[in-house]
Parts: sequence; C-alpha cells; structure tokens
Amino acid sequence: MDYRFELPTKMIIGEGCSRQLGENVKLTGVKRVLCVFDKGVEGAGLVAPLIEDMEAAGLKVTPFNGVLPDPPMEVIDQCTALAREIKPDVFVAVGGGSSIDTAKAVNANLSNPGTLRDHAINLNGLKVFPFENPLKPFFALPTTAGTGSEISPSAVVTDHEAKLKVSVMAPDLVPTMALIDPALTVGLPVNVTASTGLDAFAHAMEGLMGGLAIFTPSPMRDSFAFTAIELVLESLLPAMKNGKDIKARTDMSYAAFMSILGAGGGLSMGHCLGHAMGEVCSIHNHGFLCASILPYNIEFMAELIPQKLNKLASLFKIDPAGKSVAEIGAAIKIAIQSFYKDCGIPPLKDMGLKLSDTEEIIRHTTSGTWYLLASKKPSEEELTRWIQSVYEGGNA
Repeated sequence: MDYRFELPTKMIIGEGCSRQLGENVKLTGVKRVLCVFDKGVEGAGLVAPLIEDMEAAGLKVTPFNGVLPDPPMEVIDQCTALAREIKPDVFVAVGGGSSIDTAKAVNANLSNPGTLRDHAINLNGLKVFPFENPLKPFFALPTTAGTGSEISPSAVVTDHEAKLKVSVMAPDLVPTMALIDPALTVGLPVNVTASTGLDAFAHAMEGLMGGLAIFTPSPMRDSFAFTAIELVLESLLPAMKNGKDIKARTDMSYAAFMSILGAGGGLSMGHCLGHAMGEVCSIHNHGFLCASILPYNIEFMAELIPQKLNKLASLFKIDPAGKSVAEIGAAIKIAIQSFYKDCGIPPLKDMGLKLSDTEEIIRHTTSGTWYLLASKKPSEEELTRWIQSVYEGGNA
C-alpha cells in the first residue's frame, strides 16, 4: 500500500505572527468574516486585537463567542444559523480545538446543509469522503498547544442525545491557513497547558500504534511522532512551570501539529477509550482521558512495535540492553506514569469517572472506529482492568 503525504494548510509559526491575520485574510479577496471563539479567550483579551486587525484591513467581522468544550451539536446549529444570516466569505477560529472544530463544522454546514451527521455516521462505517460543495476559506489561530486541529482534516463534535463524540473527517475541513503564534498560549492555566499538551503526546504515541501505522509503516510519519514526543517530554513541564517561557511554548506549538502528522496512520486505544469515558461520564478533559490509557496501550502493543519501542526507550532514558520486548514495554509504561505524576494528572475518579459505567464505556469503545481498525484489540476484561486502574490513579 502506498504512503501519501499532503499538507494543504499554509502555516506561519512564530511569536507575534497572529498580527499578520488581517493582511492574509484580505489576500483571499473576501469581505465578510465570521470569527468563532469562546468566552474564555475573549475574556483573556486575545480576540479583540485580532478583530481590530481584520477591521483595519477593511473586513467586516461578525463575532460568535458561544463555543463550548467538546462542542455540542446545539452550538453547531446556533453558529450555523448565524452563518446563514450573515453569509460569511471566510471563517476565522481563535481558540483551542473546540473553537476550531466548531468553525470547521459550521463551514461544512453552510456549504453542504444537512450532511454533517451523515459524514459522522459514515466515519463510523470506516468511510471518509469529501463534501459535495466546496467550503469557504478558513483561518485557524490556536490558543492551546495540543489538539492539532489547526492542520487536521477532522472535527470532533458531541451528540449529547446519543451520548457520542462523533468525528467528522473530510479533506475539505483542513484550514486554508494556520497562524500558530505561541504568544497566544502564554496565559493558559497550568491544568489546560497540561491537558492539551498531553493530547499532543497521545496523538504522537498512538500514531506509532494505530492500525495503518502497523500495516503501512512509514519512517516519515514516525519521525513526526518521535519528534513530537521528544518536544513534549522536554517542554511541557517547563511550560507548566513558567507560562511565559516562550521557547517552551513554541516547542509545544510545534509538538501539537507534528503529533497530528505523526498520527496519519490512525489512533489507538487512548483516543478510543478516552472518547468513550468522556461520552458516557460527560467528562470534558479530552487530553487527560486519552493520555491516561497510554501506559497500558503501549505495554499491550509492545510486541508489534519492537523497533519503535527501542526508540521510545531512548526518549524516556531507558536502557533496553538485555531486556525483552515485554520488559521494555513495561519500563516505558512506568516511565510514562512517572511523567504523568509530574504533570498532575489526577485519578479519573476525581474527574467524574464511575466504575458503574464500565459496561457502557466498553460498549462505546468496542464500537469505535479506532478499535475496529486496531491490529490488536484488547479484550473486554483487559479494558475493564485499564478503566479500574485509571479510576484509582493509573499506577496499578
């Protein structure tokens, strides 16, 4: 099977690059902008200067500040209604993955009414296809470093009625341009820095274990994943310790989008089980949920990735000499758990996980796309043990 690589998003990366927003949007020849964000980034003062910059470039900007975490379909519908009213020529998203994914979903809804749910349903049928009608230009300005939504072809939205987080995937959803300004992340609270940073860590780690990564290995894809992992291990704790450490913030911004490139072979049980726990228990901490499963995931998959395991061992400063593959996997599991302790991941029982929901969580997990695509699938008994372990704190 061929390995294909395409990155249609133009990226500008660097401190202060967000000040180039107005001029770059204007270059697309548009006039009406729908700017999507949440009340948090608005209150932090990040949005007003960007809107002023666009207005100074002669653009008419309509704001939407109703984004919520793990954006529910109801918010998508509200923003879509506004978009239909103002008929924007371009979308701009300022925020984390929730804001960027909301803008993606609304962009799709505006040009292709009624098809968003169909795309989500077909993804769970393992199909990915483009929208029939072209989408509007879209500019993404991430204010977190973790989701990588600024370059990804997917949007994750929540259907509360069905208790599902649904992924919409289409090549059309990739932003036209990403202005990745680490200065926009310096005010992030410590827990958000940790959670979003560990989301990037999960993307990269799972990218080494996903179904297509096993069946269609690629040194190019793996290099993105290993670099992202190294950046997270070196820079996440410094960014948490000193939010104004611009080098650490810049490294994490690189890790965020590189982890998505490293996950091109698909994800693994971290996101599959992490999504399920979030869906069933209504926990809005995507990064911690997905990351919490990784120690067990890597140990479980060790025999399928022996060469990658040796590279991971070096990143975690583990000497693999004389150790079996299983022993290296177990050592990496312990090293990840130690890293998580430093990052402050709490026991998931403190975040709302309920063991009484285990059966429903497993049902959601085993029907998920990444489980269906997995080259090695954990049994229900193994999934139960993992859930019990992260419930208590993940050190079992």
